[in-house]
Parts: sequence; C-alpha cells; structure tokens
Amino acid sequence: MALVKPKKDASARQDTGAGVDPVAGLADADPAVRRRAALALAGRADGAGALAGRLPQEDDPSVREVVLTALARLGTAEAAAALVPLLDSEDAGLRNAVAESLQQMPGEVAAPAVRPLLDSSDPDLRIFAALLVGRLPVAERFDWLTGVLQRDPDINVCLAVVEALLETGHPEVLPALEGLEARFPGDPFVTFSVASARRRFVDR
Repeated sequence: MALVKPKKDASARQDTGAGVDPVAGLADADPAVRRRAALALAGRADGAGALAGRLPQEDDPSVREVVLTALARLGTAEAAAALVPLLDSEDAGLRNAVAESLQQMPGEVAAPAVRPLLDSSDPDLRIFAALLVGRLPVAERFDWLTGVLQRDPDINVCLAVVEALLETGHPEVLPALEGLEARFPGDPFVTFSVASARRRFVDR
C-alpha cells in the first residue's frame, strides 16, 4: 500500500513560525506570522523600532492594525519617537492611523515627540501636527498652540491652530485667537474664526 503524506492541518499551520524571532517574523510572507510577531514585540521594550519600520511597507490592513496597536500598547517615548516620522508619509491612511496610535499613548509620552513638528519647514506637516497636538491631553498644548499663532507666517497653519483650540473648549484661549486678527488684519477667514470663538466662549 502506498504511503500518503499527511496534510498539515490548521493547528500545524499556526505552529509554523512560532519559534521565529519576532523581528524576523515581521518580514515573513505569511500575514499570520507577521501578526504574531507584532504581538510578541508589543511586550518588548526594544520592539518599537522594528514595529514602526514595518509600517511603510505593510500592505495587509490587519497586520498594520496589530502593529499600530502594539506600538500604542508599548506607550514609551521610544515608540512615540518611532511613529512621529511616519506623520510625514505620503500615505494619508497611514498618517491618520499613526496619529490615532499616538493619541492612544499617554499624553506626556506622545506630546514631546509631536511638539517639534510645529516648527517643521513643511506647512502641511505643521497643520497636521497642530490638529494632533490639540487632541493630546497635556496642559502644555495651549502654550504650544498659542505660540504658533504668534509666530507662524502661514495663515493656513494658524487657522488649523484656531480649529484645534476651539475643539478644546477652553475660553482662556480667546485672547490668543483675538491676537491673530492683529497679525492678519482684514482676512475674512481669520475674522470669521475669531467671531465664531467669541460666540462660543462669550455669547453662550
């Protein structure tokens, strides 16, 4: 009687790669192996660089989600620093996903990593950073954002800061918003934004 080689079942398939180093596993052809590798690295303090390095080339949405979740779970300064350069990616989906991952980290970890982007030479990146900083739960965000209002030469960046400050719902930002009118006198968008702030914080 001929011998028949038994087929590997699903459990055997799951065992494949279980002993692979997680960093090497991130580059495996099998998405399931990559997901397990990302989960393993979520528990390693030195895993941030490898996880973030995988994101630009990861084309499987489920793996990308696990990688981002792993970085958020690490929640370290190293993880935040590894994610921040990806905010400059041309992939809008990746940029937004990275921003969400940073928002899931402790504010005192994410905010210092994002703060330098407010001084980027790229106004689009400054806009993205302003909106992100406005959502981070740290008291310093008010000083950072009002500082941008006082110095940034790009009106679109300033308007993004106005939006971010309005979302905070704190009336103490109103004087800084009103100061923007002096920097851009007669600009209809600035006038409208400041008028909206007055209605929200004073006339309510």
